Amino acid sequence: MFGSLLKRGKVRAAVKNLSADPSAKNYSALARAHAASLQLSDVRKVCEEGLVAFPADAALLRLRDRAETLQREDRVRDLQRLLKAGPRTAYWKELCEIHLRAKCVARAEQVAAEWFRATQAADALCYQARARAERYFSDRRRDDARRALELADQCLARASGDARPLRLQLSIYTRCGAWNEARRALARLLELYPGDPGLEARFRTAAALAGSTRSLDAALREVERTGQFEGDDNQREGESPTASVRPLLKQLAAEERVQGAFFVRGSTALVQGPKGATAERQARGVRELLSTSRAAARRLGLGQALEINLEGDFGVLSISPSSAGAAALWTDEFPSSQHLEDLAVLAGFADQAAADAAGFNYGHETQA
Repeated sequence: MFGSLLKRGKVRAAVKNLSADPSAKNYSALARAHAASLQLSDVRKVCEEGLVAFPADAALLRLRDRAETLQREDRVRDLQRLLKAGPRTAYWKELCEIHLRAKCVARAEQVAAEWFRATQAADALCYQARARAERYFSDRRRDDARRALELADQCLARASGDARPLRLQLSIYTRCGAWNEARRALARLLELYPGDPGLEARFRTAAALAGSTRSLDAALREVERTGQFEGDDNQREGESPTASVRPLLKQLAAEERVQGAFFVRGSTALVQGPKGATAERQARGVRELLSTSRAAARRLGLGQALEINLEGDFGVLSISPSSAGAAALWTDEFPSSQHLEDLAVLAGFADQAAADAAGFNYGHETQA
């Protein structure tokens, strides 16, 4: 009882401090006070409110992500218990969705496979295909794309009127540049949604590109070789992640024993620390290291690189890759865990911008 009263007192004090001074530090203090009381929903609310005013604050981002992770783990345990007591489609579906949102695609595919073995449901095949497609979008391995397309075909064989597997196939075709297959998928979608203006516009675009396009196999091989999807460079050049990234990048570069901080995404490179030609040369080196590491990982079937460290007389270069870009830090000695967390936050901005730019979610039937 005494401990509970003490925690409530800390929350009241943190609320009072935040009211007097609505700073990022006081938002973090209030979020931590709620965390001490295990009020995870309150932690998320405070962090989300603080991130509206301070979108690049690393402490708030970490607290929010940690609260989301704990809430997600609690719900996963609940769903696993409910499935043991009495399997239901809604429980399987929610469990798959949770793992997909958390980017745990291997676990999502495993759950969907268990669901299919138990029920033979077409929905289970659809989630298997979604999980494998997400793995392809992350790792660019053509075998993952082929498996996703195969699972989508199996789903269509069981539920021919379901648009989700067609949209998934269309997403793979358009991203790898297989426009003949994209045109056929769009034609089938127009049979389900005749007169849809968005689908008709996309069909005209695919039809115009289909004449000079390469085969699906050649398109998948090219993506695996280069690590680039169709239009990646053009898409990224038009985006401006600098507003969110620059504050944290400056903060990292200003710390003691840090020689430079880098953010690389497509043809965009932001550098704090080195100047002029040195900055340009080092940013180009980070981009080449990232490209080489990804290509080697794809050839060896290792999946996506999560962390790259290069050590030598110059110090340590640590790179945090994401599917759309990377953040890097050049330090005199091995970076602290705090530095590595900040790098992961920076890399996350690249993924978020790419997701926003894609503007197409094959999981929603109402979106054209």
